[in-house]
Amino acid sequence: MSKKKQVSDQKEKTKDQSISRRQFLKTSGIVIGASAVPSIFTSYGRVAAAEESRIRLGMMTTLSGFGSIHAPPTINAAHLAIEEINAAGGVLGKPVDLLIEDNHTDVNIAVQKGLKLVQRKKVAAFIDFGFSNSRFAVADKVARAHKTIMLSSIFYEGGICNRYFFNISALPNQGIDPFVPWLMKEKAAKSFYGIGSAYAWGIGSVDAVKRASEANNVKFLGREEAPLGTTDWSAIIGRLKAASPDVCFVFVAGNDLVTFLKQFFDFGLNKKIQLAFTYFQEEVTPTVAEKYRAGHLSANTWFLSYESPESKKFLEGYYRIAGKGTLVTNFGEGTYDAIHMWAKACQKAGTIETEAVVKALEGLSFMAPQGKITIDPKSHHAAVRCLIAESTTDPNNFKILANKGIIQPMPPKPCDANMNR
Repeated sequence: MSKKKQVSDQKEKTKDQSISRRQFLKTSGIVIGASAVPSIFTSYGRVAAAEESRIRLGMMTTLSGFGSIHAPPTINAAHLAIEEINAAGGVLGKPVDLLIEDNHTDVNIAVQKGLKLVQRKKVAAFIDFGFSNSRFAVADKVARAHKTIMLSSIFYEGGICNRYFFNISALPNQGIDPFVPWLMKEKAAKSFYGIGSAYAWGIGSVDAVKRASEANNVKFLGREEAPLGTTDWSAIIGRLKAASPDVCFVFVAGNDLVTFLKQFFDFGLNKKIQLAFTYFQEEVTPTVAEKYRAGHLSANTWFLSYESPESKKFLEGYYRIAGKGTLVTNFGEGTYDAIHMWAKACQKAGTIETEAVVKALEGLSFMAPQGKITIDPKSHHAAVRCLIAESTTDPNNFKILANKGIIQPMPPKPCDANMNR
């Protein structure tokens, strides 16, 4: 082999093994605390050359693309979880290294990166933070097809049922279902409307609002599906105004949500229609002008303002890793939970072998920042907390109005995960 070819191959190898600190900060959209970044990428680079004395855990997150705003809290929380696990002796006496891949918020790339982690990097399992369209594809084409454990740390509309997929966040019955009767009681809501982005999460979530409305004998007045990248909401908002529901659920993310809120206020509907979300949290509020920020209701598994000993400990560790005041969200909390649950399952199984760890994860509990969460052995979805909160002008302060406790998962369709291998 020529010297020129060797240099070229080495450059490609280096490019493949790591993401530079500069590239990460550029694509993330939010600056992560300086104490976190070097350690994350030192760990990342070390993984590719890991020896058998170390264990590799993969992670995919939205470092770039439409969902890049979500990535920093997931990486900081993952770094904290790995640090805690290694400080306690690692997994089965071996240190754990974290291999991070950017899924680019893209379905095809997510599958490619998932296959890279499993086939080339030989990870023991992987954490997946991606949007619903990529989550479904990765669960099928990577986790199920290659019999590798995938732990998802973001709420979704439900529908994935396979032996190797574990969801460590909320289904509609753990967020939307308790939210609707609460709105009826506390806000005297008698009619609902749904607006969702035109892909799996938005469509499936509006479906859940419709089902919950019908189950509670209240009117569901209509629905809208908005293409990703919508900038002119006037037609949709015009139809919403004409329908005049008491509450409108909105399942729209990113810049689309920012433009929707501005136009919603411009129409003067903020004084007539209550907005409700399962995606309106501490990463979104700073992007919204202060005059559009307060008074929105959101149901989620964890908020920064939630108080518990476990939440306090989590935040202390997170700020130590990432810097005081650095953004933290329920997506970060879910990532932290997922990594700890995987490590705990490996310890319980006495091995990192996939089938044994799958069995150990079934019924496993973990005392998370949100409280004690448990994986349902049949559906492989976790029992998680439901908090209902109201946004304020302070982007980091959601006022918690109700704590509905830990709720067992009920997938929209019956699921016996072990029947789908």
